[in-house]
Amino acid sequence: MERRGARNDAVGVVVVRNDTPLFSEVLCEALKSEGGVRLLSGPLQLDEAIDFCGTKRPDVILVEATQTAPRSLRGLIRPIVAACEAPVVLLADEKVDDAFLVAGVESGAFGVVDSSGGIGEIVRAVRAAAAGERLVDLNRLAEAVERGALRREREGKRTELLELLSDREREILAELSRGLRNSDIAERLTISPRTVEKHVHNILAKLEVSSRLAAVAFAREMGGSEYRAMQGTA
Repeated sequence: MERRGARNDAVGVVVVRNDTPLFSEVLCEALKSEGGVRLLSGPLQLDEAIDFCGTKRPDVILVEATQTAPRSLRGLIRPIVAACEAPVVLLADEKVDDAFLVAGVESGAFGVVDSSGGIGEIVRAVRAAAAGERLVDLNRLAEAVERGALRREREGKRTELLELLSDREREILAELSRGLRNSDIAERLTISPRTVEKHVHNILAKLEVSSRLAAVAFAREMGGSEYRAMQGTA
């Protein structure tokens, strides 16, 4: 089956719309006026793009992912990679952070381009991908992977420390996170201020921090289910 982009050396491009329909439509209009690329269709949703690749063979799949969370990239990119024999280029919004870069590459994307570079940068990326060039700085990618591993290690350590807390200590840490004083916590939990003080001392020791503020920051940095679970105990 002939690649349509092969005609006149123009790169055949399909835009996959994911988050922002208006952005995808504006992008398609901009691509129409660019030399060296041929827009093969209006913006397509994921299932439409997969069907499109069943009958046509674009040279590059440009995926609009301006509002996509890194954890969602696998479910977005893998089906396209499986259905289309063409490199997938992710279009991100502004600066590409480590999590987005690593998730995108691990999911099968040829590379990631941020929209702040303008249409010229996007076209250059599309043509480079069509020529088989990976759009990833390998040093940057390696650093991002390393930083991600260190972050997961720290989060794992924090989770282990948080699990050392008793149910009562979790309750009190949740109240500390609300900015309450020992006397207020004692009244809410129907215990003595001295008991609260003892629990706070144990919390600081178990979390390996030196102050109430540090304990609160520790809890908030967890961010996920652990912190929400604490909040729900009070």
